[in-house]
Amino acid sequence: METVAHWAAAYPLLILLVISAAAGGVVGGLSRRHDARSPLSGQGAYWSVAGGAGVTFLLIAVAMSLGSPLVRFDNLLAAALGQSMPSWLLWMLSWFTFLGNRNLLALIASALTLWLWWRGERATAVLCAVVTGGGGLLNMAMKHTFERVRPEYVHGYVHEVGWSFPSGHASASMAVYGFACYLAVRMMPVRWHHACLAGGAMLIAAIGVSRVLLQVHYLSDVIAGFALSLAWLSLCLGMMRRWYRPRADDVGHRLR
Repeated sequence: METVAHWAAAYPLLILLVISAAAGGVVGGLSRRHDARSPLSGQGAYWSVAGGAGVTFLLIAVAMSLGSPLVRFDNLLAAALGQSMPSWLLWMLSWFTFLGNRNLLALIASALTLWLWWRGERATAVLCAVVTGGGGLLNMAMKHTFERVRPEYVHGYVHEVGWSFPSGHASASMAVYGFACYLAVRMMPVRWHHACLAGGAMLIAAIGVSRVLLQVHYLSDVIAGFALSLAWLSLCLGMMRRWYRPRADDVGHRLR
């Protein structure tokens, strides 16, 4: 476990690039397994993702609360990163992680909601507000439930306050950029669907990794943030599909 932590800390940029590319590859590959002509038609995938992500969050939360080996690895990785991260990479990450900033994502979510309302897509506008706003409230509730202290960091490139578990940047990025990908898939030609989903997954993953490399979150904080928000996003989308069926041209048929 200690060897893995020190190896990861020795190659932070490689870890960032590999994990981001892997996330994009997995999501892009999975999207190709579904019918490209009706990518949003079924509810089963939403329920499955929501259930799997929810279970993942619960397992991590229990493991963290019980002080399992996961906590020890979190501490080892944070300590190793604190000893080996180069200044230039910390500086770069301190700017890149702004893409997951709460204020920026709130602005994007608000703009999406207003734009959808202006287009006359009232149900989708409400869905956007529920996914992004509700996801933020859910993350805040979990932070105050577990009250995990952040890792110690002294580099000065970022300054974070508040509880650590689950990661707010990871959770908010998944909610906002994930919903933006959902909208893009609805409105873009089919040939762009896989690239859009893969690109979104790469961005979300990179933001999460940046939080670990900056030592402002433990690895389990970020994974739990992703899982919690993915469960909420999938649950909301599944309920939307159950209660409201958009027109055929809303899922890209007119743009093919």
